[in-house]
Amino acid sequence: MNRYVQLGLTVPLLMTLVACAQNGPTIDYGKAECAHCRMNVMDKRFASAIITNGGRQYVFDGVECMVPFVAGGAVANVEVAGWYVCDHAHPGTLLNAATAAYVHGPAYRSPMRGDMAAFASTAERDQALGRDGGEALDWEHAKLLLQK
Repeated sequence: MNRYVQLGLTVPLLMTLVACAQNGPTIDYGKAECAHCRMNVMDKRFASAIITNGGRQYVFDGVECMVPFVAGGAVANVEVAGWYVCDHAHPGTLLNAATAAYVHGPAYRSPMRGDMAAFASTAERDQALGRDGGEALDWEHAKLLLQK
């Protein structure tokens, strides 16, 4: 097989693989059902999602449903390829949960009353803390709190 034929077969294959790659979850607000509590996912300030290594997506109405869903064994922690949370300051914008900055407190009335909000930066989180109070957390501490 000559090089041009190989290239002609390889390029479309690579383009197909790139097109099928998972970029991140999508949440159909108002229609999607929380995988943990079965409520409709409505609030763009608190919604969250995971994607498994196999590409399956699970959506949640809040991080307080996402963490126990995995901690309870519905999906093995090692099978989670990505954890995502909505940016409280920019509703509907999904963030990598591991790098988000969190605040926990009664002013953040999330759907299942986990009362935890995520922010893209510590500066935005600290601004919310100054305005509404609460406790500053990173991802590991947020997960520990929500697993109790």
